[in-house]
Amino acid sequence: MEPFLQWDFPYELIKPVNRGSETIALFHDSLYNQDGIGRDLAAAIQTATAETSHQHQFFQLYAPLRLLVRAVEFNKAQRLKADSLVQLYIAQSLLPDLPDALQSDVPAPELIRRVGRGDIYSSSIWLGTEPTYTPLHRDPNPNLFCQLCSSKVVRLMPPERGLALYNGVQKQLRRLGNSRIRSTEMMEGEEREMLHSAVWGDEPMATDAQEVTLRAGDGLFIPKGWWHSIRSEQSDGQLNGSVNWWFR
Repeated sequence: MEPFLQWDFPYELIKPVNRGSETIALFHDSLYNQDGIGRDLAAAIQTATAETSHQHQFFQLYAPLRLLVRAVEFNKAQRLKADSLVQLYIAQSLLPDLPDALQSDVPAPELIRRVGRGDIYSSSIWLGTEPTYTPLHRDPNPNLFCQLCSSKVVRLMPPERGLALYNGVQKQLRRLGNSRIRSTEMMEGEEREMLHSAVWGDEPMATDAQEVTLRAGDGLFIPKGWWHSIRSEQSDGQLNGSVNWWFR
């Protein structure tokens, strides 16, 4: 694993509503006080979160894979103190951008090469500290989503049901959203809260909606145009990993 720890990845850093700034500051300081590499990682956190409004909860940065390893270690220590956890997510990082040796660990399933035109449109790796979350959206191509480690819960809705729910949220916000882009608006503030509540709130799911829990080794086919939101089953700060292929 050591040869790959300096490989850069796109990260999302989530600031929890409760004690989020304090947790990120603690993580920054723990990195800075470890070693020279840790100071470089701390600088990346500092740059990503500097000069932003206190209202911001979602930050993006590029940093080595080592940052995620340090985050898992930090969270392990935080759990022992029953303290808040840092939320880092390598979300939708393209498989072709991985080192060749890592790409070979997640080969495309033969199944998707035998259906349709056998054309893999795109593929991504998802690695992060729990809780992880992807808001309600739809994909322009069929999707095979596979769980690598830990577990995730997926809620799916057929095209008409999902569109009505999504448009209802956008109407309340008085804006037009993009349901196929993992936008900043989706990931923080009022839109994030409303989409999360609409999909994961206390109200019973619609009769034509589906929920499935994926554990390591499980896969799920998501048809083209079906709306879905995905979150980790646990919120304990440990590693969660998934991979997916969009095909046609």
